[in-house]
Amino acid sequence: MLIRLRYWTALLVTGGIAFSVSQLLDEPANLPGPAKEAAALPSPAGGTAQDTSGDDDFAVTTPVADLPEQAADTVSWSRVVDAGGSLSGLLAEAGLDTDASRDVTAAIGSEFDLRQLKPGQLLSLKTSPAGTPYTATLELEDGSRILARFAPAPSVERLAPDLVSVPRAGEAIVKTSIFGALEAAGIPTRFATDLELILDETFDLRTQLSGGEHMRVMWREYRAGDRVVGEPTIDFAQLDLNDGRYEILWPDDNSRRTQIMKDGELLQTFEQPIRGARLSSAFGLRMHPIHKTKRMHSGLDFAAEQGAPVEATQAGKVAFMGERSGYGTVVEVDHGSGVQTLYAHLSALNDAIKVGDRITAGTELGRAGSTGTSTAPHLHYEIRVGGKAVSPLADTRLRDLGTGAATAGSVTRLSSVKSKLDRLLAIRG
Repeated sequence: MLIRLRYWTALLVTGGIAFSVSQLLDEPANLPGPAKEAAALPSPAGGTAQDTSGDDDFAVTTPVADLPEQAADTVSWSRVVDAGGSLSGLLAEAGLDTDASRDVTAAIGSEFDLRQLKPGQLLSLKTSPAGTPYTATLELEDGSRILARFAPAPSVERLAPDLVSVPRAGEAIVKTSIFGALEAAGIPTRFATDLELILDETFDLRTQLSGGEHMRVMWREYRAGDRVVGEPTIDFAQLDLNDGRYEILWPDDNSRRTQIMKDGELLQTFEQPIRGARLSSAFGLRMHPIHKTKRMHSGLDFAAEQGAPVEATQAGKVAFMGERSGYGTVVEVDHGSGVQTLYAHLSALNDAIKVGDRITAGTELGRAGSTGTSTAPHLHYEIRVGGKAVSPLADTRLRDLGTGAATAGSVTRLSSVKSKLDRLLAIRG
C-alpha cells in the first residue's frame, strides 16, 4: 500500500496564502499491521480500550511536525460535521476569510474527495489569532486523518489510523428473525446477512426457527482513541435449535477458513476469497439489482472496499485472466477433477501471475472492484463443477481437493474462542 504525500509551494499574496502543487510523490509507507487486540477486556459500560501509546505497532508512521513559533498564540477550533454540512460552511463558522478558506479547501481536497464529507467526521483547525491557518485536520470515519500544514513548510498528507481491536460479546433471543434478534440485543445488525446466508445453507431457516432460540455472538470493534471507527468484524456465533447446537467460527487474521459445526462436529468449511469481507448476496434465485428481474445468481457476492486483495481459495492452475462480458475483469482457476473457481468484477489483476501458472491457496489474484455489470465495489465468487455453478457454501468438492478438514489447531482455537466468549459475557453480567 502507498501513502501519497503532496508538497505545496507557498506563494505570498495579499490577504492570505495561495498554494500550488509542486510534485506528487508516491512512496512506500510502513503502515501499521492488523490492529492489535486490547490487553484488557472491555468494561460492562463499554470502557475505553487499554492505552497502547507505548507500543511501536501503534505509532503513526509519518511524524507530525511541530507547529511554528507562533504556536504560543495558537487558536484551536474543531467541529463535528453535521448532516448536510459542507467544508466551506465549517470554515466560515470558524471565522476564516475567503483566501484562508480557499487554501484549506484546496489542501484537504487534494487528498480527499470533498463530496464524501459525511456526518460524524471531525474538522480541527489551528490558526493565528488573526485567522491565518497553521494546520487543518479532517478525521475520517475509519480513523485516518487528512493533515494539511501551512507553515513553516506547506504540505498535506493522509495519516494511517492507530487502531485498537476490542472484543465484544452479546446474547440474543430469536423471535421472528435473526436481524430482529441482533437489533434488540444491541449486536451489530450487519452480521445478520452473513449468519442467515451461512445457516440457510446448513438447515432450512424458515422451518427450524420457531421462536425462542438462543444465540451468542462474539465480535471485534475498532477504536482510534475513544472513538469507534470502521465496521465491526464477527468472530463467532452460536445458535441453539431443537436438534442441536450450531456454531460458526470465522477466520482469524492468519486464515481464510470459516467453519460450521453441529454439537462440536465439523459440518463444513468455507474458504473466503477476501479476508474479513461480509457476504452480501447468496447463491440461487434472486431479484437482479440492475435488470430488476428474477434470475439465477450463480455464486456468492462479498461486499468489499475498492482495491481489497482477492486471493485464490485453493491451489490450482490459472486458466483465464481478462474480460468476460457482465463479469467485468475476471480470473478463473482450474483446481483439477473438473472443479474451477471464478473471481469477477476485479479492478486490477496481479501482474506477477499469468495464464498457465500454478498457484497456491492464498495467492493474490487481483483487487476487488466494480467492473462489468455491477452497482458497487464487490467480489462475485463462483465454484463450478463440470462447468456448472454450485453453491460455494454447500458443495464440498473444492474443499475435498485441499485441506478442508478440521485440524487440531482449529479445534484448539474453537475452545479458546468459546472460553473468551464466556469471560466477556460474565463481565457484562
